Amino acid sequence: MLSKLLKYDLKYMIKNMSIFYVLAIFFAITTRILFNMEQSIIINIIGQISVGCMFSMIFSILINTMMRSWVRFRDSLYKDESYLTHTLPVTKNELYNSQFIQTLIFFFIGFIFVLISLFIAYYSKDNWLVLTDYIKTITTGLNMNTSFFIIIFITLIFLEVFNAIQCGFYGMILGHKKNNAKLGYSVLFGFIIYLVAQTLVLILMFVYGLFDSSIMELFKTTTINIDVNAFKILAIVTSLLYLVIIFIMSILCKKELNKGVNIE
Repeated sequence: MLSKLLKYDLKYMIKNMSIFYVLAIFFAITTRILFNMEQSIIINIIGQISVGCMFSMIFSILINTMMRSWVRFRDSLYKDESYLTHTLPVTKNELYNSQFIQTLIFFFIGFIFVLISLFIAYYSKDNWLVLTDYIKTITTGLNMNTSFFIIIFITLIFLEVFNAIQCGFYGMILGHKKNNAKLGYSVLFGFIIYLVAQTLVLILMFVYGLFDSSIMELFKTTTINIDVNAFKILAIVTSLLYLVIIFIMSILCKKELNKGVNIE
């Protein structure tokens, strides 16, 4: 039954997000074409407009993935659609898992479309060399493996944003237990939970630093000279902490859902 639930959630997201994917690719292509034409004032102006539209679509993909995930969660569990949803022979855990998985899938898909759009618009051997040289300059200065730097950077961003999305889910679950101002409480609780999650990561890193002097030094130092090994450990441990927090929060969300749902 989870697969059927997921199918409907994915259809909803495809319907609402596909326009942003198509427009991002379209403006990436027009940007590529315009930048490769003989430049004149008009062509340059149109090219800059195309670039602006492309980046607007890129930001729209990222923002709307978050917003649509929250809207879908609310509509499916608490709005008119929920009257049908809660009559289905599924558990609250399956309902939550469907929302969790579709968010994960579309966040990944959105990220892929962002990369494809940037690749179409800007890729050339010269630009690629400039980018790789810039990254190598950073990683060489930090005495860090380039592949590790890219992977851990992308991983941390992914986990940070996904954690924020799930904080929104948790906030909605708690907010809709109130009798009035459910949306306001949902936003408030989601924000508080996000702050708690971020603070918890910081506290746990500090606790870890009590057993690892190199990590503790990062809390104490005021200079920009960073111990590379300590930075690597910090990045890896932070990623693991985010994974644990996301996992625990999903359990808490399902636990609250199983206590009952107040449909609007």
